[in-house]
Amino acid sequence: MRKNIFEDTRANIGQRTTYAFDLYVRAGKAYKDLLKNNYHQLKERLLRTNDIEWFFLSGGYGIIHALEKAKKYQATFNRSIACQRGIPYTADLWKSVLAPICDTIFSKLRPVWVYVLGSRDYTQFVKETNYWKRSSNITMFESTGSTGSNWLSPILNDLVSFILSNKVDDFNSKHEKITKQEQ
Repeated sequence: MRKNIFEDTRANIGQRTTYAFDLYVRAGKAYKDLLKNNYHQLKERLLRTNDIEWFFLSGGYGIIHALEKAKKYQATFNRSIACQRGIPYTADLWKSVLAPICDTIFSKLRPVWVYVLGSRDYTQFVKETNYWKRSSNITMFESTGSTGSNWLSPILNDLVSFILSNKVDDFNSKHEKITKQEQ
């Protein structure tokens, strides 16, 4: 799948390889508060321990682990953005395989908690998993529209602060299974 997406010249694959964590956090608007406040501490913890597993849902990679090598690219699960920018729209390509891949990851890692943050174009894949349907230990923050990244950014930074201070129960007590951005 990834190969097919990246062979599309519109995907405009970069030359430099980096950790997926750096690629997404440094470039994504939803990570601006995390980048400013907790980036180095979180990256160090990801590199040093295995008590946190971090994945990104991705129009190009489908799902990618934070410490997996990645290159910059242009592709999205959002049809409107793909049309506006002339880049690959990939949701239909991933539709039949991404939920089962996520379920496999959940069953292998057996996480205590799962947090999902993103627009509906991205969260839809997690909502199709068996894990989402069965587990009460999954929390989702679903954004909408062009202000979504700004809405997600402080929530994500707050979550990371609670994780780094080993107080996820305090974070969890403040949130329902799903929180949707009001329009």
